[in-house]
Amino acid sequence: MNAQLDALKDQMSACQSCDLCKTRTKVVFGEGSHEPLLMIVGEAPGEDEDLQGVPFIGKAGQKLDSILNYVGVSRNEIYITNAVLCRPQSNRVPRREELDFCKWRLDLQIKLLKPKLIVLLGRTALEQMRGTPIKGAINKYFFDKLTSNDGWLHYTVNGHEAKVLITYHPSYHLRSPEKAYRETLPHWQKIKAWVESQKAINGSN
Repeated sequence: MNAQLDALKDQMSACQSCDLCKTRTKVVFGEGSHEPLLMIVGEAPGEDEDLQGVPFIGKAGQKLDSILNYVGVSRNEIYITNAVLCRPQSNRVPRREELDFCKWRLDLQIKLLKPKLIVLLGRTALEQMRGTPIKGAINKYFFDKLTSNDGWLHYTVNGHEAKVLITYHPSYHLRSPEKAYRETLPHWQKIKAWVESQKAINGSN
């Protein structure tokens, strides 16, 4: 167990840093392994998550579970969180100031968990990690559009560097399943190959 992470969870359960605290039911902290194979960052809690205080348990979460099954990982092997901890009313996109209030919390989770790979689900997660809005479509940050040799983005917190991959949020699969499958399959294939390589390394130790 990670005592610092548990302390952060307790601290954030009463967070009143922004106006989202006025309409939330529960703070939805991250969940999963404290030694995760990878970390997944979404946008914000939805209605089901807000009621139960658990990330990604609604329809988008069910779709994510099926994707994780394809990748070859279970929820207890990874860590799942969101760009903001509280549900915006009517599931609107979090405002910049709301993201800013939660930025340090995401960085602290990365610092404590030290994931080797972070998967960002959608524009809001990418903007939170960058700390600034992005212009244009997010697909310019997809691995096949990058000019780096390894095809990964990278993010460093307190000296810990993690590989980063951006893909569409699972809710996109619910809206446009055929298009989402076609556009995101290469992303999850890359993640699957990475997971298999890590498990092979760990299994040989």
